[in-house]
Order: sequence, then structure tokens, then C-alpha cells
Amino acid sequence: MDEKVLSLTYQLKSALDNDPRVILLNKLEQEMNNNEEVMALSYRKDMALDRYNEMVKYFKDDSEEVVKARRLLAEAKKELESHPLVREYLSAYQQVRLLYEHINETLFSYLNKNMCPSEVK
Repeated sequence: MDEKVLSLTYQLKSALDNDPRVILLNKLEQEMNNNEEVMALSYRKDMALDRYNEMVKYFKDDSEEVVKARRLLAEAKKELESHPLVREYLSAYQQVRLLYEHINETLFSYLNKNMCPSEVK
């Protein structure tokens, strides 16, 4: 690999590792993983998702079983996403996602415009 490209790649990685948005996201992720309340809510959501997936395998989408499982999953997800630490994490995640989108656009927009056909004929 070209040494200049390799060097620039490491510089980008270092810049990302030291970006305050990425640092905050990593800190919040660690806090969530160490928070028993968040872990319990996450487990509840996972169990509701498993139950929903089981129900849709065996029952019609509009059946009472599936409707109930869907409602319980929605409730579990809402409760998890309403936790203050999770809300803070999701906000930080959005900022990092936008950062990565910007980097992707900056680095690869030329390739996308010049190498990918705009229309399939």
C-alpha cells in the first residue's frame, strides 16, 4: 500500500479516536453497559423481540398473539429509549453518525459520481 495513503489513514483514525463526539459516545456506551437499570430494560426489550419473532412464525400478522407481542415489544423499546442515559447515548450516536456520513461523502463522493452509473438501463 502507498505509504502516504497508509499514513493519512492512521492520521484519520487518530483524529477520530480523539474527536470529542466519539469520546463521548464511547464513554456513554460504557456507562450504559455498566448500568443495571439500562441492562435490565435492554434484556426486557430483547425478550419481547424474541417473543414477537416467535409469534410471527406461527400466527398471522393480525392475530391476537402477534398484536399483543408487538405491543409489548413497542412498550419495552419505548421504556428503554426513554431512559435518560439511553437518550443521551442516542443523541451522541446521531452526532457521530453525521460525522461519519460527512467523512464518507468527502472521501468517496468522487468515486460515487464517476464510477457508479446513475441509471441502470
